[in-house]
Amino acid sequence: MPHTTDTNSIASEQRKLAAIMFADMTGYTAMMQEDEARAKLLRSRQRKTLETLIPAHNGTIIQYFGDGTLSMFDSAADAVRCGIAIQNELQKEPSVKLRIGIHSGDVVYNSEGIFGDCVNLASRIESLSVPGAVLFSGKVFDEIKNQRDIKSTSLGKFHLKNVKQPLEVFAAANDGMVVPLPAYITGKLSQENFSLTSLLKKRKVRLIALVVLAAFLTLAIALFYSITGKSSSVIDSIAVLPLENLSGDPSQEYFVSGMHETLISELSKISALKVISRTSTIQYKDQKKPLRQIAKDLGVRTLIEGSVMREGNMVRISIQLIDGETDKHIWSENFDRELQSILALYNEVAKKIANEIKIKLTPQDKERLVSAPLVNTRTYEYYLIGRHYWNQRTMLSYKQAIESYKKALDHDSNYAPAYAALADCYFLLGEQGGIPQKEGRLLSDSAIVKALRLNPNLAEAYASLGQWKLNYEWNWKESEKAFRRAIELNPGYALTYTWYGRMLGFAGRFEEALTQLYKAKELDPLSPVIVAYIGQVHIFAKQYKKAEEQLQQALKVHPNHPLILHNIGELYLAQGLYTKAIAPLKQSADTSVSAHYLAMLGCAYARANRKDEANQILNDLMKRSEQGLVSAFDIASVYLALGKKEEALSRLEKGYEQRDGWLKELKAWPWFDTLKNEPRYKDLMRRMNFPE
Repeated sequence: MPHTTDTNSIASEQRKLAAIMFADMTGYTAMMQEDEARAKLLRSRQRKTLETLIPAHNGTIIQYFGDGTLSMFDSAADAVRCGIAIQNELQKEPSVKLRIGIHSGDVVYNSEGIFGDCVNLASRIESLSVPGAVLFSGKVFDEIKNQRDIKSTSLGKFHLKNVKQPLEVFAAANDGMVVPLPAYITGKLSQENFSLTSLLKKRKVRLIALVVLAAFLTLAIALFYSITGKSSSVIDSIAVLPLENLSGDPSQEYFVSGMHETLISELSKISALKVISRTSTIQYKDQKKPLRQIAKDLGVRTLIEGSVMREGNMVRISIQLIDGETDKHIWSENFDRELQSILALYNEVAKKIANEIKIKLTPQDKERLVSAPLVNTRTYEYYLIGRHYWNQRTMLSYKQAIESYKKALDHDSNYAPAYAALADCYFLLGEQGGIPQKEGRLLSDSAIVKALRLNPNLAEAYASLGQWKLNYEWNWKESEKAFRRAIELNPGYALTYTWYGRMLGFAGRFEEALTQLYKAKELDPLSPVIVAYIGQVHIFAKQYKKAEEQLQQALKVHPNHPLILHNIGELYLAQGLYTKAIAPLKQSADTSVSAHYLAMLGCAYARANRKDEANQILNDLMKRSEQGLVSAFDIASVYLALGKKEEALSRLEKGYEQRDGWLKELKAWPWFDTLKNEPRYKDLMRRMNFPE
């Protein structure tokens, strides 16, 4: 029988470029068996939602099939926006567990339906999805990547069933969207699916992750230089912006915050690379400021944006390297790890970035960047919780951090970073009156010893040791030695430069102090604390005009900051402007629990001849000192301001016996100059080993 052609059929066919969306409800069949009425209710809710939102986003429902739909859109952006809107609506009660997959391409459309490879690929992508997720192909991503209202993250490449080439799959990452971990993706996959995800399931994560990381970093840097024509030596500075929490669980914010800090810490070990501290970068969390402006504010050449997604002991980290001058993406990739080996990934990132941008690693750099060991997952988790509390910098948060570090050590008593972190908490609590100074001294000493015994190359522990030697032994030489060792071990740790600079200021080495503090500021340019300390060193050096310029400028950027206000008040005290000093000192004392702030307000009252108010503060300090929560230095300062030299000297002597950490500041503050010729004071200065 001769073949004939149906000309009417041909005429009715239309070929067009379109975005295809598949959506289906999961678990519908099982639900029908268990609760038919509820199943029908949810299917009806699903249909009503799709019939409302798909046309609203310029789409057409082509076909219903059981618990799912096939729809077509003229625009990939409309399709993805529609998918996000559908999932947001169906996650409300009564929630519907819907999977969505989208692909774009050439389709044939006639009265019988829609056909083509585009449709088949959309179906396979939908099979990889999970309830609450919107997955789409790399082709769709190329069409929507410049749509700022659509956030996305790559899940990697997958070998789909009956598809020759691997296909990169992305997930919508807007608020409320579920982003599946690749390790748990199933669906219409080829038996030869050798994606990073499947290899992770076979526990080959370490080798594969490192190979992929090396390859993509090489490609990224090469691409960057081919686009910009710049030499690799240009990239010598970087800022890691706050990572985004894609876990869908606000309680994981501490975990994401800790990951952010860890990545900064690893990169900062490279001596030739300026890495901006967390204190400055965290200020851009949830901000929509242009990336070019952020790079300019922080004084860096490149930025890192990223996200963290955690599911059980599996973690996915997505990283993007961005040119801070052009706002162009240099490179981006995802890395999947088991939590116990996460530190190794950060370590490798740091080494590979240095290699690819041709920063020459010194032997010391290479020693710092030795392979990171595996870590007990619970230990690391509690450590990150501790860092989260530490970064809040309040008396309560220090105590919460201590509890978290202790829990970390319960799971692994050999985790050195937790001991170093404990030391800092104990030290600051003792200094600020959260616990007795003696308790803080003994506990911090024990923690430092344990940290260095477990890891003699831990920079944070040496920084803590430098503080301890200064505060409790007044051993200026050993303190400086410890700070220098900390810098050798981690030249990008801003806190070391801050503490070292303060020590030099107390010793009267003002130019050297400013050098260290400006280095700290370079690494942490938005820190109000560092600028306040720079102003303080100018006060010590009697450079009052420079001090006021620094502090007033800082106050404009950080209005009402207690330390800045406190140091402005101390500046006025040093200048003899006692009445003027009262307002900023009172404001700082009212917003801080530190006894030192209250004591300096007492000094201002006394010197402004407001004796009753000064004595009232002195009585308060005396009562609190019975519990060991007030420094003898502070009480001596108020006595001296009241003109009671003998009482002041007696208190200073008591402070020496108690190893009062505040006594290190005796030489720096000009109001103690009135004691210079007193024999008891001279002897005290000699015993405290103050440099000449």
